[in-house]
Amino acid sequence: MNLDDAADELYALPPDEFVEARNALAKRLKSEGAGDVAARVKALRKPTVAAWLTNQLVRQHGDDVRALADLGERMRQAMSAMDGAALRELTAERKTQVDGLLKAARKVATAAGQKAGPDLIEAVAASLDAAIADPRAADVLRAARLSHGLEHVGFGAVEDDGEAADVISLSDARVARGQRLETTRRPRATPAAEAEEPEPEPAAEEPAAEPASDHARAEHELEQAEAAVDAAEEQVDDAEAALDDQRRRLGRAQEAVERLTEELAAARRELEQARDDIGAAEDDVEAARRASEAARRRRREAKQQLSRLP
Repeated sequence: MNLDDAADELYALPPDEFVEARNALAKRLKSEGAGDVAARVKALRKPTVAAWLTNQLVRQHGDDVRALADLGERMRQAMSAMDGAALRELTAERKTQVDGLLKAARKVATAAGQKAGPDLIEAVAASLDAAIADPRAADVLRAARLSHGLEHVGFGAVEDDGEAADVISLSDARVARGQRLETTRRPRATPAAEAEEPEPEPAAEEPAAEPASDHARAEHELEQAEAAVDAAEEQVDDAEAALDDQRRRLGRAQEAVERLTEELAAARRELEQARDDIGAAEDDVEAARRASEAARRRRREAKQQLSRLP
């Protein structure tokens, strides 16, 4: 099994099954002599819920996702040609396609027992938008191996944790960590290898069973240490996923603050304008009252003058 096959298999799983399956697969690959592939599999990142849902959407609605990528190419061509009419038409088509895929994403999530809340669907939409804007992001999306959602930031596609997007998200540090773990874990001796080794001469003052007991304890300690490493790595993956969620939450909060600040400034300008308008209206009312009073006086004078005539 190569890395592509391993990634395809793992990223098809729900997030809560990923780490255990990844570790078991890496262990099996290592036992089969594929230590380099095992190290890279070990470094695969647990997908966020949004990345998992996006991957499943691509797997179940691949034709629609390919159509969306084709639409992005047509939109880029229309923008290069500055064809406003075509852009308006393609923008309407984009809304229809994205809305359809998001509706499908909600169904995929519900079928898997996952609540399709606004934040989750918004994250999927961001990945779809990135695929429309950037052909590299479209390639990454179609691979269905996202560990994090995609975002388009003007100069290219990035994961929503800020790292450059790749078909299989593997930073050099994580690969190195996986390789280091695989190379530092001492392989157990096979029965054949043990048979080839000469039996140690038991010391006269110690029973023969004691070395075997020491070996068993050492193997048991190694197993416990490996289990502790696996548990710690799972905690790291979960913590990274939680950190990504908080980063997205912070980003949304910052956007909300900026939007509300702009709205507050606009409301204050509107308030000042309303006060000025009220002042002007009050002046108009006062002028109208004076004009009305003058008209009433003129009417009284006219009546009086009329009554004095024979």
